[in-house]
Amino acid sequence: MSVLFELFVREKTYLKGLTPKTTKHYLHSYQTFLKFKGELTEDGIKNFVMNMVESGMKPSAANAYSRSINSFLSWMYENKKLEIHLQAPLLKVEKRVLKTFKLEDVQKIVSCPCYSFGDKRMHAILCTLIDTGARITEALTLKREGVDFDNLLLTISGKGRKERKVPMSRELRKILYRWLKSHTYDLVFCTRNGDQLRYDNMRRDFNLLLEKAGVKKTEGSFHAFRRYFAKQYVRNGGNLFYLQKTLGHSTLEITKQYVEVEDEELSMAHKSASPLERLKSA
Repeated sequence: MSVLFELFVREKTYLKGLTPKTTKHYLHSYQTFLKFKGELTEDGIKNFVMNMVESGMKPSAANAYSRSINSFLSWMYENKKLEIHLQAPLLKVEKRVLKTFKLEDVQKIVSCPCYSFGDKRMHAILCTLIDTGARITEALTLKREGVDFDNLLLTISGKGRKERKVPMSRELRKILYRWLKSHTYDLVFCTRNGDQLRYDNMRRDFNLLLEKAGVKKTEGSFHAFRRYFAKQYVRNGGNLFYLQKTLGHSTLEITKQYVEVEDEELSMAHKSASPLERLKSA
């Protein structure tokens, strides 16, 4: 089985363009499959899932491993290595509305004074995330040639190395134009020497910025700006299908998860639209 899994990963890497991050997850999933005594039988697959649950693993984490193993099992069936198409069952996951930053939070964050090279870089990165909904990894790999100032477009390399063009505002154009005058390197956001920035270092600096701005941390760090962008986009009249393309989602269902309404927003909307309140006012 290990030999077949290695062949599966090689094919996915060389023929499907698997990213190093996804490759690492596949390998970790296979190690987890062996750890929890998974076998290539219907009962063996079910035992794998049940053993993960009994170990106390969260359903969302178990599902992530199961999806990777399911990809391997599908490959096995398609290549006639298995007579039946085995699939690991996915667990029910509690649906949660992930919170994001509020408008006043974002105003505090972008209004923080910028004195050093690192401060100005962080400001430019965050403005890019706020204005485009890009993932932090997409921003950190954005290249100078991918910034089209004339047509207000950014060419982003997304998940699975899929390129997409994302619109930007004139305000972001000003910010990026000023920022790119501060260095001559290929990467838009880079170290002082032009090297690619490490995510862990950027997250550390971002948390320090939040403390400085007096803003509480929220779920997902940089990813919270992606949710903020999606909600503001729809709230300001943006088209959901255009939002899907901008965010680079494969399905509209994924996009809809980004614009789930929080309880506080529901209360505010009801307060302004309540039939009984309007009746009272009339």
